Amino acid sequence: MAQLTDEQVRTFARDGYIVLRNVVPEPLLAAADNEIDHATTDEGWSRPGNRAWFPVRRQVPRCDALLRDSPAFALAEQLVSPNVLDYANNHIQVAITVPPWPYVTGGYHLDGYDGDPGPPRSPPRSFTMVAAVLLTDQRGVAAGNLWVWPGSHLSHQELFRDQGTWVFHRAGGRSSLLDPPLTLSSPVPVTGNRGDVLLAHYLLGHAKGGNTAEHVRRTVYFRLAVPGHAERWERTFLDAWTEYPPIQRMLRDGYGQA
Repeated sequence: MAQLTDEQVRTFARDGYIVLRNVVPEPLLAAADNEIDHATTDEGWSRPGNRAWFPVRRQVPRCDALLRDSPAFALAEQLVSPNVLDYANNHIQVAITVPPWPYVTGGYHLDGYDGDPGPPRSPPRSFTMVAAVLLTDQRGVAAGNLWVWPGSHLSHQELFRDQGTWVFHRAGGRSSLLDPPLTLSSPVPVTGNRGDVLLAHYLLGHAKGGNTAEHVRRTVYFRLAVPGHAERWERTFLDAWTEYPPIQRMLRDGYGQA
């Protein structure tokens, strides 16, 4: 079985994400592409821009297999062992960016918040980790890449400790609406090739990017959670490693940075 290296675990602890190379084999990638091709035949899917499709898992078994039938799921669980992971909801996200779409992000967000800022009505629909499978090469900085703010998972932890775990509700999950805005490191694009896998902490700030490459960008996202996450979500906001025992041990033993 494929194993994460200590360096990869340290990188996840420091940056809040890692990209694993050549995880998903080509037969699984081709089957998922074929499934998406048959489901996105509407003319709107061919127009320039960014689109997200959220099919129920049973509707897209070939996309589901990208995670379940490759080493990707087992690699993700190594970050939370002896905890296990399950789907945080019953859908999968297929993100498609058709060029030319020279979009430049103006800020990041956290998933699971209602779009309209205002008084909180319910907890955020948070989870433990996102896993993403790249179906297209995304080597350049404008190939439809996801953009992330390295280390922002820890900045958010400190924000929640200082201002409470509900502070992001007032901003609809978007950094640009925080008052005052949270100062973070500069964003970077997630780059990789077809078959690579991104694993990212829920609290990592992220945003979509533009696509001026010659090909359509496709990425399939999976939201994963340690069972019982909904009951402990506030703890995971105040301590980013609540559900990550391997990183807890690494930090306790002095081998990581956080």
